[in-house]
Amino acid sequence: MKSWSFYKTSLYECIYKKIRKYPKMDYLQRVWRHRNDRYFVDQVMKILHDPEIFQLKIFGNKNPEKNLYLISLEANSGLGAALRVTLLGLSVADQLHFVPVVVYQPETCTYAESKPIHGTTNPFEYFFVQPGDITLEETYESRNVFLYNQAHHIRAEHDIRAMMNLSQEYVVNDVYLEKLAYLFKKYMRLNSFVQTAVERDMHKLCPKWQAAKILGVHIRGTDYALNWVNHPHMVSADDFMMAIDETLEKYNIDYVFLATDDMRRLDALQKRYGSKLLYYKDVHRATGNIGVHEEKNSRPMNRYLNGLEVIRDMYTLAKCDGLICGLSQVSFMARIIRLSQESPYDFVKILDNGIYRG
Repeated sequence: MKSWSFYKTSLYECIYKKIRKYPKMDYLQRVWRHRNDRYFVDQVMKILHDPEIFQLKIFGNKNPEKNLYLISLEANSGLGAALRVTLLGLSVADQLHFVPVVVYQPETCTYAESKPIHGTTNPFEYFFVQPGDITLEETYESRNVFLYNQAHHIRAEHDIRAMMNLSQEYVVNDVYLEKLAYLFKKYMRLNSFVQTAVERDMHKLCPKWQAAKILGVHIRGTDYALNWVNHPHMVSADDFMMAIDETLEKYNIDYVFLATDDMRRLDALQKRYGSKLLYYKDVHRATGNIGVHEEKNSRPMNRYLNGLEVIRDMYTLAKCDGLICGLSQVSFMARIIRLSQESPYDFVKILDNGIYRG
């Protein structure tokens, strides 16, 4: 006759076999069984929080001589913020001499369309080419692929800021921007579709661009009025116009280029500056307190076009001779792009009303 331990073991094996078909249940029973194992608990708690942990995946046998770094981002906010995190991920790859590959997860990315754009389902590639010249498809067939996690870019941001004693996300200085500009120049290139579109639209906007002196202005409106915690206070249109007027008096400015997501700000500046004001007329702008990237719109390829319009604004602002802006991710990226071209602005004026703390 078989012992009780035999039946007990058989029963447990049967239960475990069933549970393994349901990953969440399997996870819960493992955590419960190892709840008193301090090492196990410590390792679980480090997941996605320890910047020294790198997960290695072996997808196939391609590129055995290279270490790839797959920067996979949710990119579920504005494009400026996504690009800034991308640059921080690239700083990790650069430091470790890994070959970077970037993907914005289509399931979560604010700019993802349901159908391929320019032959790709990777929203990052809607606008840029892969920084390491290795395709995403090839990455998933490669041997040494290290996976990005959010602790990596948090550590990278902390390390850069610690050298300059910068404590808050929206507080930057020229040294911080120059470090990201180095990475932008080394790794970031527009794809041919977007490069052609940006150059074409900039020429249409101002055919005499090279001869004119243009002031770039970026005004972040819409949902900034809602006072998001740890985000900048909104700067009023009147404050922007005061700064613009002072600049027009000081410099020989031919045109003012305005990039804004808020139709109300555009209307105010139009009334004041008339034909001197340049802006893209095909941009979708909001009239309320909902961000453009979150607002529903029925135009075809709206999500992609929202991203394209932000990219175009960034590069157009970077082309201007001077810049007036508040604290925003788009203006940060415009300044980074400008510095990546190794030609700083003639002047920059930042309108800072502080950070809302709640």
